[in-house]
Amino acid sequence: LRESGQRSEGPRGWLPRFMARGWGTAGPGFAAGALCAALALPLARQAWQGWAVVPQLVTLHVQALRGPGLIAVAPPDPHTVRPWFQGRIDYAPPVFDFAADGFVLLGGRVDKVRGESTAALVYRRDRHVIDLYVQPGDGTVRGPSAVSERGFNLLQWSDAGMRYTAVSDVEPRELDYFAALWRERRQAQ
Repeated sequence: LRESGQRSEGPRGWLPRFMARGWGTAGPGFAAGALCAALALPLARQAWQGWAVVPQLVTLHVQALRGPGLIAVAPPDPHTVRPWFQGRIDYAPPVFDFAADGFVLLGGRVDKVRGESTAALVYRRDRHVIDLYVQPGDGTVRGPSAVSERGFNLLQWSDAGMRYTAVSDVEPRELDYFAALWRERRQAQ
């Protein structure tokens, strides 16, 4: 009570009234939510960017199957394909042949993916063609993740230096097996 005989209405100003109503704990909760969003958003954006190119990769795969441009270099061995990329792209993609495991290296070509010259390694599994797009990575190691587009299966993964996307109409388990062979051979390098 004040000396004038009037009752006190409590704290004056919007902030003290806000805090007095029990909203004082909302601030830390809001800050925690904002921090979580700030950390999760870049990760979600990276994942989205990797798959944003899916329609283009499927289109490139189909175009290569239709025309004479399936392979630009046919190898007697993987040591012929890797040097062929020199001067055509600004990185050296790893090249492996898994013929003993049923994935025969047919050759390679260069495709434009999002305006960038990209190595496309071409494999055959029975009567199916697998295009493996190899691009420089960001140094992040990511395990395989899969998606389907227009009846084609795609599998994407990365190691410390490269990012890979396999495109084919083979069964998803066949693509998983191909990626496992690739990762195992790459780690052994």
